[in-house]
Amino acid sequence: TTGTAFLGLTTGCARCHNHKFDPISQKDYYAMQAVFAGVQHAETDLPHRPETQQQIAALDERIAGLTQKLAPFLPKARYASISLDETEGKELFEKKGAATDAENALPGAGKGYTWWANEPGKDTLIYEPRARGPHRLWLSWGAGFGSHTSSARYLIETAAGRREIAVIDQKRIAGGKGDPDNRTRWSGWHDAGVHELAPGDRLILVGGESGTAVTADRVVFEPVSATVSATVSATVSATVSATVTEPAKKTDGPAYRAAVDPLRNVETLASRPARFIRFTIEESSSGQPCLDELEIYSAGKNVALSSNGAKASSSGDFEHPSHKLAHINDGQHGNARSWISAQAKGGWVQIELPEAMPIERIEWSRDREGKFKDRLPTRYRLEVALEPDQWELVAHSGDRLELGSGPVPTGSYDFSGHPEAVIQEGKGLELTLLSLRSERESLAAPVKAYAGRFEQPAAMHRLYRGEPDLKREEVGPGAIDVFTTLDLAPDAPEAERRRAFAEWVVDPRNPMTARVMANRIWQFHFGTGIFDTPSDLGINGTKPTHPELLDWLASELIAGKWSLKHLHRVLLTSRTWQQDNGPRPEGMELDASARLLWRFPARRLEAEGIRDAILTASGKLAFDDEGGPGFSAFEVTLENVRHYHAKTNYTAADWRRMIYMTKVRQEKDHVFGAFDCPDASQPVPKRSRSTTPLQALNLLNSNFVMEQADFFAKRLEAEADTNEGRVRRAFDLCFQREPSPEDLTDATAFIEQEGLVQFTRAMLNANEFVFIP
Repeated sequence: TTGTAFLGLTTGCARCHNHKFDPISQKDYYAMQAVFAGVQHAETDLPHRPETQQQIAALDERIAGLTQKLAPFLPKARYASISLDETEGKELFEKKGAATDAENALPGAGKGYTWWANEPGKDTLIYEPRARGPHRLWLSWGAGFGSHTSSARYLIETAAGRREIAVIDQKRIAGGKGDPDNRTRWSGWHDAGVHELAPGDRLILVGGESGTAVTADRVVFEPVSATVSATVSATVSATVSATVTEPAKKTDGPAYRAAVDPLRNVETLASRPARFIRFTIEESSSGQPCLDELEIYSAGKNVALSSNGAKASSSGDFEHPSHKLAHINDGQHGNARSWISAQAKGGWVQIELPEAMPIERIEWSRDREGKFKDRLPTRYRLEVALEPDQWELVAHSGDRLELGSGPVPTGSYDFSGHPEAVIQEGKGLELTLLSLRSERESLAAPVKAYAGRFEQPAAMHRLYRGEPDLKREEVGPGAIDVFTTLDLAPDAPEAERRRAFAEWVVDPRNPMTARVMANRIWQFHFGTGIFDTPSDLGINGTKPTHPELLDWLASELIAGKWSLKHLHRVLLTSRTWQQDNGPRPEGMELDASARLLWRFPARRLEAEGIRDAILTASGKLAFDDEGGPGFSAFEVTLENVRHYHAKTNYTAADWRRMIYMTKVRQEKDHVFGAFDCPDASQPVPKRSRSTTPLQALNLLNSNFVMEQADFFAKRLEAEADTNEGRVRRAFDLCFQREPSPEDLTDATAFIEQEGLVQFTRAMLNANEFVFIP
């Protein structure tokens, strides 16, 4: 593209062999490729405008303030929620004879329940939640089969012994409903009561006395309120063998927090002393997970900062200049100051505080700047300890909604137990917070563009016959050797390569660029370039008709500091441009195509010019609607692919200049595509100018032209009171001249006989309207 567009040379021929016509070697081709090899194209996010960034920053400040005010009302993390079908690699599980029925997915409960061959009275599953305090236990299992046990037993094992908390009929769903029909069913939630737990306590599933299979799915350990905690503690002190429950059981299942958010996640804890805090990431949205900051709050202060003496460690770091362990607690946010785990699953990052202190809140984020959403931790656990490796689980992703479940719902804050005035104020703040977050999300929505990014390329090699697998000698970055050498080292920085090449392209000593540009500008005005092959000025192109003139124009372009406006002015004020197009017999005999410039070569307007001229005459061209997204000439039907159907009805949105029409590859505009308008499937150095019946039919009968003819007629009626006046106005708008007496007489008679709309339709189809005179 660079070779043809700027140098007027078909350099692509030298990919497989030395150019057969021009002095371009295969080595030159790969030297030029080395210049551009560091440019990689992909869809990327464009930076927001400065004023938008300021608005987002102001919203962030308000959101942070409201979030801080509402922090005391956040529901406490619900500690442990486990999916028993996802046990691989978890040290907390001991499975006996387990197999996963992966084909039988259960809605809302994980990828599929787990089943074991039932051994009556034997421990089937052992799980240590590492939780402390009163928790309501929610159980679920796979139901629906008569082969399942009807007496699966769940036990809690403490230092004082074991106690039974539930006996489950696994043939049926929760509540004992539904007869087995040998269809896979998820049980729903069974409330197994509230139980006081301590680190080291374990949940045990024991095989029932009947059936050949025992099953399990998700189990949730949900903390309960302080009131329930006091009741449970008193009950437990009376007897450790009894199942401890609240007076009234819940049936709706555990509550869930909002899904993880790349911008900010807050884990509010029951205050507890800790010195070591570990964040373990069990799964991420993509690749190795990333955190830009891990914050730990004690008495409202972030004590995790390295500047406060906290030390960070990890299970392994992804090595990259922008992603370092030191960034996890440096107090700075954004992807460029983040940490990435070396492991896709199971990696952890840990903060060691200078001394033990009470922890009430942990905050973490993927990218507080809102630019990146990939590598987001989706399954994780947070643990604290006073001594190394004596971990206690304090927060877990199991109580969060699935990623992509939508925005944070109203009611994510718990105001119960507070005075009415506090409740009303809190709810008002929450609604304001939701509104601000929605506004921020709208402002921060990424603006996508297919654009280049730059990276240092690997070594470039000449390829034998252009085959990627047949590498020959290494080739450094350069240009076409017959013209110049860039004097660049083989490992020259990527930006330096492009800069050196660009400086050569516009160097006044470069014999090609100025000539190529001058020839293209001449072609634009005169219809045909001095070189009739504008993208090939080499030996295989046509001979120039006026080589000295092209040399002078190229020099004038350089002397005018590459100002295209200057060169346009030179051409348009020349006597050659100002000639009329009247033919002379001797000229027609020697040079009918006017290549020797003895008259102005008449030619038809291009497709865009015809359409814009029609809209200008009718008064419908949207002059003020510049820039922004384009308009489409098609109605689009979406199936597996897009199907394009030509529009039959038009609105004001379609009356912009045709330069704003969205180009669809291999599809042409239904009306004006016939006028040799390229279909955008490949570059076109110059347009052909054909004359076909379809052009005349489109211009005479299409819905677009008929509608514009009607608008044109209404404009004439509004701007002139008589038919003679309307004819004069029409000639001025269409031909920029006064009608001759004959024109005036014939046109007035035509309007009286056929009507004004037929007259305007004829004017838009006249050769004088479509051709440059």
